[in-house]
Amino acid sequence: MEMKNLSRRNLLKLAGAGMMGATAAGFLAGCGPVPSESKSVEASAEGASGHDYSGLEVQQSEAYAVVAGGGAAGLMAAYKLAKEGKKPLVIEKGASCASSNFAKLSGPAACDTTVQAASGITLATKLNVYNQLTTWAKGSVNTKLISNLLDYSSEAVQDLLDMGLTFYTYVDYTGDPKYANDIKWAPLHNFTQEGEERIAPVVAAIEDLGGSFIYNCEATEVIMEGGKVAGIRAIEGGKVLHEISTPAVFLATGGFGGSEEMVKDLFKGIPVCNMGTPNNTGDGIRMAHEVGAVSEEFAGLVGNEICGSNVKHGNAMYDENWNLNNENLAFAIYGGLVLDKTGERFMNEELLAVDPLVYSGQAGLAQGKYYVLVDGEYYDACTEEGVYSYLGEPDWDFGREMFYPVLSAAPGQFEAAVSEGWAAKGDTIAEVAEVFGLDHLEETVAAYNALCQAGKDTQFGKDPMFLTPIKEGKGYYLFEYNAAYWTTLGGVRTNDHLIALTGDNEPIEGLYIGGVNMGSAFCRPYYDIKGAACGLSIASGVMAATEMISYIEG
Repeated sequence: MEMKNLSRRNLLKLAGAGMMGATAAGFLAGCGPVPSESKSVEASAEGASGHDYSGLEVQQSEAYAVVAGGGAAGLMAAYKLAKEGKKPLVIEKGASCASSNFAKLSGPAACDTTVQAASGITLATKLNVYNQLTTWAKGSVNTKLISNLLDYSSEAVQDLLDMGLTFYTYVDYTGDPKYANDIKWAPLHNFTQEGEERIAPVVAAIEDLGGSFIYNCEATEVIMEGGKVAGIRAIEGGKVLHEISTPAVFLATGGFGGSEEMVKDLFKGIPVCNMGTPNNTGDGIRMAHEVGAVSEEFAGLVGNEICGSNVKHGNAMYDENWNLNNENLAFAIYGGLVLDKTGERFMNEELLAVDPLVYSGQAGLAQGKYYVLVDGEYYDACTEEGVYSYLGEPDWDFGREMFYPVLSAAPGQFEAAVSEGWAAKGDTIAEVAEVFGLDHLEETVAAYNALCQAGKDTQFGKDPMFLTPIKEGKGYYLFEYNAAYWTTLGGVRTNDHLIALTGDNEPIEGLYIGGVNMGSAFCRPYYDIKGAACGLSIASGVMAATEMISYIEG
């Protein structure tokens, strides 16, 4: 994408809208959006970045700061600004903020919170969480930024508590104190509320403090003047062009998973399924690029930990009660034999079984598509008694808490999977291998069974509890899977104050980046701390608001 600074004056001239009249009064603390005269844009009007605004009604206004995106980061930024008496404006692309991923995800990872103290969790200190994140990232993130974000972690959780939301930890949920001593689980705060019940109190708290929202409103351009942010443009309902004068913009528009073009480009054509909101189309990344910002050199995802997925089946995998519409998707993470497109093993299948949040997405990104083979006995066990019981209830945390412990509906849904082209059943290994062209499957099974008989996986180190041989006698089931994600990761490079950076590592004054668009705060694969994306996102909102106030008021 072309990277250049936009001239605010030229931008408005091209739009035929005249000057916005950005007075100093609009930038004073406590000043909310101030509407001015509305008028029609000229039919041929076009923004400096090629955006077509012809035929739109123009509404000009001013705001202390504008937050683009009403998800985890955006709402927390708006609340912090409003709490400090600054009256922010939130632009939300959806019909409400309940359309964001924040309304559905399990909860944030955080450190040093009152929730953890009440659960007896002392492990999740800032230092321990920082060390886990930065060690996992292996130098691929801005470590000072991670440190700064974690400084706001406890405040972010407390703000949510103050707004009326509640949490429970895995210590509370399971009654098992071991989760208090596991750095992968101890930081996680699960929300008690979901959907509108979660979002409504947050929005109400922001509005009660003087913040305002514009819904069905897609941010399109950041306006620059003299190398600094001077405003933002957004289209409401496809009819009204909002031109908002502001010295600071926080881009927290979510990932790019809803943009087929960006997904294809950034994942190099690898097929993936989007389980998150379709509204996250990389708007914040695109707008930042248009004013000279650059992105980090990676794209990752928060993988689907519930089941497998396949683009032939589609993105829609659940009903309103989170029941799978085809339970045969689940075999991806139930400990079977995992194969590449040649029919050879390529990883330790245990990783998919014990930590699918991280490795299910990574397996799909690494291979494009991967396959899982189970024998008829294994399949029947999963559908009749459950794989955890069948394996003898081993030391497998995910197995104890499986979303679908018994896949009782799978047999009745199997033919649908076959018809869609991602499942096969046969009496011999050769028969199922032929369906997907896995030329080396037979020899792989023979070698794998030898490892199972020896009781030690000398190839990839799979734990003996998952070393179940592929048995003869009841046929074979073979499934094809792709990566799926709740949200994408990666995007704009920032400094440790969340300010977007140019290719020369120069800050773009007034332009702040948050949420999963923080390319400098995330890595590939996703962190092994549960809830890391949400945790860093809510912290980025509080931090960005603090930084914007400091910038605006000097």
